[in-house]
Parts: sequence; C-alpha cells; structure tokens
Amino acid sequence: MGARQDRKRAADPRVLRSRSAVVEAARTLFLRDGYAGTTVEEIAALAGLAKRTVYNVYADKDARFREIVDDIIDRAEAFARELPGELAADVTAEELPAALHRLGERLARAILHADVIALRRLLIGEARAFPELAREYFARAPGRVLDALTDRFEALTRAGVLCAPEPRQAAEQLAYLLIGAPLDRALLAGDLPEEAEIDAHARAGVETFLMRFGRGRRDD
Repeated sequence: MGARQDRKRAADPRVLRSRSAVVEAARTLFLRDGYAGTTVEEIAALAGLAKRTVYNVYADKDARFREIVDDIIDRAEAFARELPGELAADVTAEELPAALHRLGERLARAILHADVIALRRLLIGEARAFPELAREYFARAPGRVLDALTDRFEALTRAGVLCAPEPRQAAEQLAYLLIGAPLDRALLAGDLPEEAEIDAHARAGVETFLMRFGRGRRDD
C-alpha cells in the first residue's frame, strides 16, 4: 500500500510542479553561486516554495547538487555524441575545409555558451569536494569529443585526406585552436565573446589546423 501511495504522490501534478521549480531554482543558484554559496533557504525562496517542500523533493543538498550536475552532463554528452556526424567518414580532401569549418563553429559555440562556462567554473570550484563529477564531465563530454575526433582523423589520414600521424595530438590541437584563449578568458575573467568573435576565432583555428595537417603537408 505504501509503495502505491508513493507512486501516486510522485505522479501528482502539484508534486511534479514543485519538483520542477526546485530543480530550476537549484540549477540557477548552483551555477551562479556554487555549491557552498547556495542554501536550501535560497532554493526555496527562488522556487517560491516552503523549505519543508524542498526537503520533501530532495533528501539533502548533496543529492540536489549531484542530480543537477548529472542532468547538465547528460546534455553535454548528448551534444558530444552527435558532433562527429559533422565530419563524415567519407569526406574528400576538397570537402574537408568546409566540413571542418562547420564542425569548428558548432563546437566553439557550444563550449563558449554561458551555461557550459558556468558548469565548468562550478566543477573547477567544487573539484575538491566532488572530484568524481569533474572526471565524469571530462570523460562524457570533452573526452568523448576528443576520442571521436581522434578516430575520425586516424581514418582520414589512412584515406590520404589528412596528414595526421598522431591523430590524438591533432584532435587536441584542433580543440585548443578553436576555443583555447577565449575559453581561458571566459573561465578566469568571466568574459564571454560574442557569437561573431567565436566564429571568427574558430575559422582562424581551422585554417591553422589545415596548414599543419592538411593533405600535402610534409615535415621538413
């Protein structure tokens, strides 16, 4: 009987609205103020709910924090999983520059998004208390992108479209060329570039990458 009542309560529209309000409020505050800087009272106030209601939704602050971060990581992972499709395995040498420019701009815009920067700053700030979350984020988002680019660059090198004998290094260098300096400024100074600046930086990064790894490149 108790389990049935719990299921019925969980499906209650009022409970669902409360849960949604708590999740949104906690997400906003954690990303803005960090874990230590956010209190249950503040979450309740922003959600427009009683403190007791917040505790009914989540057992404790740690549980809320982990769930919020897990949800954001899930979204980042979904993007990382789709990204390799921007660079087809059978792309030709003639098609490669345009394909890399499309991929580069999409990747740079995604990483230099306000929510992603807020998440990265949060994970860095809470790395001592929650080291496993930072590792999980890297493995499921940036790490997944690098793995996918490494595999694709290895295949394109075998096909003679790229000249990247160390594809992992090539993947890491492309990633830094696309967003390295703007990402540092965003993380350390909170300065988010405009979309036009992001695109211009990404285009320049791709051109530099192609000069080094494009077909016909030979080391002296």
